[in-house]
Amino acid sequence: MPGWALPVARNMAGGLEATMLLSVVTAIAAMLAGVVLGSLATVRSPLVTVPIRAYVELWRGLPIIVTLFFIFFMLPAVGIRLEAFYAALIGLTLWTSANCAEIVRGAVRSIPRGQHLAAAALGLTWVGTMRHVILPQAVLRMLPPLVSLLANLVQSTALAAIIGVLELTQSAQRQIARLTILGDSHALEILGAVMLVYFLLCLPLTRVSARLERGLAR
Repeated sequence: MPGWALPVARNMAGGLEATMLLSVVTAIAAMLAGVVLGSLATVRSPLVTVPIRAYVELWRGLPIIVTLFFIFFMLPAVGIRLEAFYAALIGLTLWTSANCAEIVRGAVRSIPRGQHLAAAALGLTWVGTMRHVILPQAVLRMLPPLVSLLANLVQSTALAAIIGVLELTQSAQRQIARLTILGDSHALEILGAVMLVYFLLCLPLTRVSARLERGLAR
């Protein structure tokens, strides 16, 4: 192993840890919010659905990088200052939860209306109907796109480097800059390693998504 490789690997390991932490925490928060919002989006009340639709359309319609810039650079103007990691966490959660909500809404809508009527005939409340009847059936239909969304989330964490989060991509950039000062950046090898890491992180998710889609089709 070249002498420069081990120090670079050690420093990039910290960036990988930040990427994984950002991905996992965002995924958990976004999935919880998305399931609640997506379920409520099927309620037949404009007072409930209109704000949810506005939330979904807003954060799905904005590029993630614009959302990150807004949170990190604009919120301090109104007295709200966040560290780069937490700004990235909030921005990615907004985008992921909006997409998750749309996936859940579509899956719930795909369940035949008769299931709702049968649950109502049994005396179940709306919450009970969603918990015991609708969501258990809808979860099979929402799993493939949700897994694909998680793969997109892992890839999108690289955008956090734009606001200074020391994740995998930012860590690689710093190592390239350090080695350039010493005489040779080794950019090809370092960026190739970054590409390989992202590929290995996302490959299982894309394979699981494809398998779920095939299973659902059968």
